[in-house]
Amino acid sequence: MKTLTINNLEFAQSAQSVTGVLDIVEMDRLADVLLIHEAMPELNIQFTLAGHNKKYSLPSLHLSIDAHLPTTCQRCLNAMSLSLKLEFDYLITDNEPAEFDENDDLDWLEISPAMSVSALVEDELLIAFPIAPTHSSEQQGECKQHITHSGEKPNPFAALKDLMKKSS
Repeated sequence: MKTLTINNLEFAQSAQSVTGVLDIVEMDRLADVLLIHEAMPELNIQFTLAGHNKKYSLPSLHLSIDAHLPTTCQRCLNAMSLSLKLEFDYLITDNEPAEFDENDDLDWLEISPAMSVSALVEDELLIAFPIAPTHSSEQQGECKQHITHSGEKPNPFAALKDLMKKSS
């Protein structure tokens, strides 16, 4: 795969946009935390990066990511797909803007004549990746047999009790 690099300031000032698909296998740092095996279909991440010149009174970028990442549920230890739909806005300046700390919706990127779009996407996915991924509430049936609720302890003698009933 050819690495997509942009001059982020020119990209934002001219309001350019790029949509693409990145291969997870080629993202070494991300691939290290995923459950990838050769029999899997293509593992792709879709992204859109759009430049804006006047949205925040400074050149800015908007990044959208749609990814389905193969991983392991830390509750039942079965394979699962983690779906992430992420949105980010970045201000492009040489110095961190003074009002930057007050706004949690914006990130800051230094001006770069050769910013790697795939590295930016990989960084954001690594930051958003949960420490202990588990099946979502809609997928709880996937690992329900492994869940015990707080305070609920299985009786270790229940199996013996059943054996005694069968032998009587």
